Amino acid sequence: MAAKNVRAYVNDRQVRCAFCGHERFNERSIKLNTAGMSFFDLDWANKSATGLICADCGYVQMFLEPRIQYAE
Repeated sequence: MAAKNVRAYVNDRQVRCAFCGHERFNERSIKLNTAGMSFFDLDWANKSATGLICADCGYVQMFLEPRIQYAE
């Protein structure tokens, strides 16, 4: 289940929006599509990243295999 309107920490450092500096995010999985996999209709096999979506401005920051922790 995706985290909703929470603070996020990566390696014990609080994440802030790179655009507006806000501290609260919504989380969702984002597929990292590549041209080769799309050409062969294998998009499902691409890696996924964790997207942290700023709850204030909507800016999306992506993390590949991080250790994200969430706090209310």
